[in-house]
Amino acid sequence: MTASGLHPGGGDGTIAVMVNGTHRDMAEARERAVLDMERMLEAATILREDLDGHVAVCQEVLDGIRREVGLEAVLDEINSRAWRPRMTDALTAYARLRHRARLRLIALGVAEGMTVTDVERSWSITKQLANRSIREADTLD
Repeated sequence: MTASGLHPGGGDGTIAVMVNGTHRDMAEARERAVLDMERMLEAATILREDLDGHVAVCQEVLDGIRREVGLEAVLDEINSRAWRPRMTDALTAYARLRHRARLRLIALGVAEGMTVTDVERSWSITKQLANRSIREADTLD
C-alpha cells in the first residue's frame, strides 16, 4: 500500500506480483501510458494541422469583412458548414485524449509509488483533484 492509502496496480486491493524485479502492474501501466501518449500526440498533430487551416480560414473571413463582402457569402466561400464541425471534432478529440493520457501518467506514477501529495505537487493540482484523478485513473480499461 502506498502512503496515499492506495494499492499500486489494478485497484483491486492487492499488491502486484514481482516479475523479473519489476511489478507486473508497472509494466502494464507503462505500456498503457505509452499507447495513450502516442494517441494524444497523433491527435495533437491533427489538431495542429486543423488549427493551421483555421488560421487560413479566419484570414479569409477577415479579408472578406474588410472587402465588405457579405458575411453569408464569405462563410459560403470558406465552406463553414464543413469547417466548423471539423474544428470542433479535432478540439474535442484532443481534449479527450489529453485527459486520458494524463490519467495514464498518473496511474503510472502511482504504480511507481507516488502518493497523492506527490501527484498534487508534480501536476500542480489540488489534493482534491489529485485524489479524483487517481480514482479515475484506476477505472481506465
